[in-house]
Amino acid sequence: MKLFTFNPKCMLYRWKYLLSVIVTLTIAFNVFIVDAQVDHIKVSGSKAADVAPVITGGGYINAVNNGAHVAATQTGSGTINLTNNGGVMTLTNTGTGVMTIKSNATGAVTVTRTGNGNTTVDATGSAAIALTFSGNGDVTYPYRASANLSVAPKSPLSVTITGKNASDVVATTTGGHISVENNGGHVAATVTSPGGSGRINIINNGTALTATETGEGTVKITNNGGVLSATNTGNGLMTISNTCTAAVTVTNTGNGRVTVTATGSTPITLTHTNNADFVYP
Repeated sequence: MKLFTFNPKCMLYRWKYLLSVIVTLTIAFNVFIVDAQVDHIKVSGSKAADVAPVITGGGYINAVNNGAHVAATQTGSGTINLTNNGGVMTLTNTGTGVMTIKSNATGAVTVTRTGNGNTTVDATGSAAIALTFSGNGDVTYPYRASANLSVAPKSPLSVTITGKNASDVVATTTGGHISVENNGGHVAATVTSPGGSGRINIINNGTALTATETGEGTVKITNNGGVLSATNTGNGLMTISNTCTAAVTVTNTGNGRVTVTATGSTPITLTHTNNADFVYP
């Protein structure tokens, strides 16, 4: 007696049926994912069609675009809220914070944030604006004092940028604080502070300036001269006052205090390596 009879047609039918079920479930799942992502993206404005939103990780993008092309990328559960009435805009927010951008700037605006703090940017003017922020503190660009507040609060802001040439500042902070008043040339300020207390304070009325703090120290610069480069590695205080019309370069590695007053028209290069205090001249 036969207990089992192999029927090729029956097996083929079952395999086709199983395959159709798999395809149906796959399509339904993909539609669910797409619908979920679309639900997290809201785009409006007269140039809504020129917005390229990308979400990875369940975040949100809310865009009102009446200007040029906008590329917005949210990675993580945070949110990007943007209103663009200006030029090209590129926004990248990685983390759980809220990035709020308003722009009528005619130059390109690029804002990159890595960390879980909130980012607020009000972009104006014709110069390109490029801002990079790392860390978990809140940041605001540029800072505008209220009627009863003459200085920017030390906390929770980690970046404050002011001055008539505020748009020509690139600030990059990982755990530290940056304050720049720029009425001169291009300023690049970078703080890498694992403990969160590293700080750069700049008043620039001169030409191009580059300042880097690595550690928990502080760099204070008043520049009314030419090109200036300052690098402080450690926990000490570097103070520079510059009216020299030639290039000035100051490099310190150590935890001591470095005080430099630069004058004249001859290039000045200073390198200090140890924990003792250093004064020039």
